[in-house]
Amino acid sequence: MADSFHNPQEQPADTLVRAIAGHDANAHLPIVARTRRAIRIANDTRREQGKLGRRTLGIALFTLGALIVLVAPTLWNSIDDVASGEHFGDLPLQITLISTLLMMSVVAALVILWRGRSEHDGYHHRH
Repeated sequence: MADSFHNPQEQPADTLVRAIAGHDANAHLPIVARTRRAIRIANDTRREQGKLGRRTLGIALFTLGALIVLVAPTLWNSIDDVASGEHFGDLPLQITLISTLLMMSVVAALVILWRGRSEHDGYHHRH
């Protein structure tokens, strides 16, 4: 049989039918190459998204841990003061709670600023 790639009178539909029927083994090569390329690209994309997801999760867990380490002594001191008989209206407890809220507000503002900046820089590559 003549090769379908070298037969100019054969229609593309005829070539496809011959390839599907198994009469032309060379016709499968471009299809196999495209399929392998598509699978390779999909696998690379999946790996990239996995790395980005793990990185984002790591940053979030590190930030949460750092926030807990910074806030825990302040909260412990406040709970200890309340348990020892002080009221929320006492000056040391109010200063402690206000400074804790201020610190968490600053962290939240920095996170919002960082996320807004990363979106403008094109950090997020979602296809």
